[in-house]
Amino acid sequence: MKKIIFLITIFVTVMISACSNGNQSEKEQELPALLEVDLRLPEEGLEPKTDITLEAYVSQGGEAVEDANEVKFEVLIQGETQSEMYPGEHQGEGIYTATMQVEDEGIYSVTAHVTARDMHNMPKKEMIVGNPDITAGDQEDDHTDSHDESDLHGHGHEKDLVVDLQSGFDMKVNENTELTVLINEKGHSLTGAEVRFEIWSEGQDEHEFIDAAEAGDGVYKAKKTFEKTGNHLINVHVNKGDLHEHQLFSVTVN
Repeated sequence: MKKIIFLITIFVTVMISACSNGNQSEKEQELPALLEVDLRLPEEGLEPKTDITLEAYVSQGGEAVEDANEVKFEVLIQGETQSEMYPGEHQGEGIYTATMQVEDEGIYSVTAHVTARDMHNMPKKEMIVGNPDITAGDQEDDHTDSHDESDLHGHGHEKDLVVDLQSGFDMKVNENTELTVLINEKGHSLTGAEVRFEIWSEGQDEHEFIDAAEAGDGVYKAKKTFEKTGNHLINVHVNKGDLHEHQLFSVTVN
């Protein structure tokens, strides 16, 4: 009798272990595929005073994404500081488009901002309109890049908006960190805005979004526990009425 009970115990233990391993395998298989965005721009024959179609093909796991929360195209002409945002319209089969009219010759930088299924992707490409002086543009790029690199670690300036990341100087892995930003518009504290932190490890495709709570005049906070050491990027999204801006910062987690 004892032998039978012993055998039954072993059998039940083996079955539970098998089920546990099976559930673990299912969980691993259920990890969502990354959000992919193919930014498609016209490459030849672009002239000023013409309409240009901007297109993004959004997919996940090889299948078209038809339910993207938001698709926008940000366009910045080289040498300018103010970009224009064009909302994308769903055309079906994972394709989202926007039409813009280019007025002048130049090198245009286009960034597709795509949010879908709790993920974010923002590929960037350039297109050349007319026959601009590319050499001069490259020199401007070198000068601009040096400023962009410094901006990653301090204050972000978009038009009259100033986004100041107050935290990020002593971040520790596996510790609950309070992220704080101070936001001013035209010299005044920006209140009543929707602020969101977009966070990812440098070189990684997986992005995490955390909504911030308003903690005072122009002060917005959120909690985050970093699970990896190394460089991380924090993109602060600010929305209020017609205001839609974002500013990128780089932080190091030790």
